[in-house]
Amino acid sequence: MTAKTKIFTRSLILLFGIYILLGLLRLLLVKLYPQFSQTDYQQSQLQNLLQSNPLRAGIMIILVAPVIEELMFRSLIKPSHTDLVLFIAAWPVFIAGTYIPPDVHWFFKVSFLAVVLACLTYIGTQLINPFKARHLRSKITSWYIPIWILTSILFGLVHITNYVETFTLNIPLFLLIVPRIVAGFIFGYIKIKNKHLGWSIAMHSMNNAIPISMLLLAH
Repeated sequence: MTAKTKIFTRSLILLFGIYILLGLLRLLLVKLYPQFSQTDYQQSQLQNLLQSNPLRAGIMIILVAPVIEELMFRSLIKPSHTDLVLFIAAWPVFIAGTYIPPDVHWFFKVSFLAVVLACLTYIGTQLINPFKARHLRSKITSWYIPIWILTSILFGLVHITNYVETFTLNIPLFLLIVPRIVAGFIFGYIKIKNKHLGWSIAMHSMNNAIPISMLLLAH
């Protein structure tokens, strides 16, 4: 087992250990303060998708989401030139995805967005000179800790819409996204330590795959 694989494995075990601890603390808090119960907030859209189309759910949650979310939230943490280009390409793809009509078949939607991402990445590599972007990357790298913290928090906040249609924030919802914020920190950590975005994508995918596999088996 290589040093990077060891870091990956230990970080993944640590993450799930923190999940267990946070789950126990949340149960205790709700026991002491029933008004903080999260029973009103369920991931109903995810549950419906798992029941109606488990293949789509698996592909979207285990493959598509980790890739696009890591490009959006971890690519600016000590970025390479490729990371910088991918960050610039990922956000327009994400925004474009929100405007595609819901009746478009999910496979065609994902395929179209993948092609757009590839095209934007290629254009970015041709237009953005690595030498000229070196100073910008150096400046971003010098701020990697604030960027790491900020992107981890934002990563958690965007997942509030898993529970509500319109963004809102209260104590029960905050308790639900704390594990996502923690996950954001761990994904950022593995990217920093192993110096490649592929490691954080792999960990994000594993993070999603384990609980989703359990839910699919349950269904």
